[in-house]
Amino acid sequence: MNSHLLLATFAALQLVAGPLAQAQSASSFAGNPANGRRIFLERGCVRCHSIWGNGGTLGPDFAIVGAGRSMQQLAGLFWNHTPRMSETVRRRGFQWATFTEAELADIISYIYYVKLFDEPGDPDLGEQWFRSKRCVECHSVGGSGGRIGPALDKYARYVAPIMLAEGMWNHGPAMQARQQATGVPIPTFQGREMADIQAFIRRASSLRGRDIVFLQAPNPASGERLFTAKGCGRCHGSGGRGTSVAPDLRSATLRLRVSEIAGVLWNHSFQMSAAMQAQGVTFPQFLGTEMADVIAFLYYLRFMEAGGDPKAGERVLLRKGCSSCHAPWTTSPIGPDLSSSKAIQTPLGLATAMWNHAPAMFTITQSQNVEWPRFEGDEMRDLSAYLQALPRTSRALPVPTRTAPDTSRGDR
Repeated sequence: MNSHLLLATFAALQLVAGPLAQAQSASSFAGNPANGRRIFLERGCVRCHSIWGNGGTLGPDFAIVGAGRSMQQLAGLFWNHTPRMSETVRRRGFQWATFTEAELADIISYIYYVKLFDEPGDPDLGEQWFRSKRCVECHSVGGSGGRIGPALDKYARYVAPIMLAEGMWNHGPAMQARQQATGVPIPTFQGREMADIQAFIRRASSLRGRDIVFLQAPNPASGERLFTAKGCGRCHGSGGRGTSVAPDLRSATLRLRVSEIAGVLWNHSFQMSAAMQAQGVTFPQFLGTEMADVIAFLYYLRFMEAGGDPKAGERVLLRKGCSSCHAPWTTSPIGPDLSSSKAIQTPLGLATAMWNHAPAMFTITQSQNVEWPRFEGDEMRDLSAYLQALPRTSRALPVPTRTAPDTSRGDR
């Protein structure tokens, strides 16, 4: 892992802890990643888990598992690994970390957020893409290349390709018009090609005084406001949910890294520019770190997925055997009646209660030889939606029937 990237990630989170917390408290974005980083360190999570390879190795690297999953999917992923974690904690004499619902939201938001800081690309591949996509015919780096467009050396200050992507976007209509006139194919980018080109620019640039510029950490709440202000919602709908003329950005950006999202935006910019020109709409321009904020908003679209299917949630409850321990009709109830529990009243309340009681639940399941329930896909969200829809009366939960034990293993 590049130490500069880790330093940039942590420094940026500390620099904007206050502003980001204020912005998110007034928006629809749950959890504050700056607070989550502090809790991650204070509660000892870093002893077993790493961020971009920095930390413990007993558990998975959280920077790798986060992207593309909703908050409740990540909560379910945590739950699936609690038996192993519980055994490790006991064996090593660690104290089981407990969280309030707000703290768990902060932790999950932090784990999701760090993926915004993309790994540096491969400069050798970047040089290959720079030539094969014919960027070199118009742009120079380190004094070598074309003179039709501006030299790209100034972008060597940055590790991530966000500012490069913003410059390309702002000049996109003019660049694409010139390329059409000269017969040069308009380049498209796949995977991490933009990150690779950024790495090549950093290596080949003749720019002096090339200390890394720590950009303000991208703010998804600001990106949400910019998405509306720049008119993106006219085609992509409120919240980027898509319309008949433009795709749903929740699926278009699913599981993509920041450099990949930047590439997707560029790939569609020519088509968007033509459509907006036909409608008399001004092609949006971005200043400073505005594009980074918009990309952060797009990145968070999947994370904020709410709702759930109560009917599917009822099937989850029966299939996982939850009502065998959490129901009022048992003569000796093992766990609380979920139909009247305060923990089910909020989307993340159930996950928080489950986490905090996981060691005790694990002991019980072992003593009674009960299969540990695992959650995959949107099962945690559906279960939460079902429990929230229950009437607050006794015997609200369905009576369990004998079924084969659930063998789904969830996300590993």
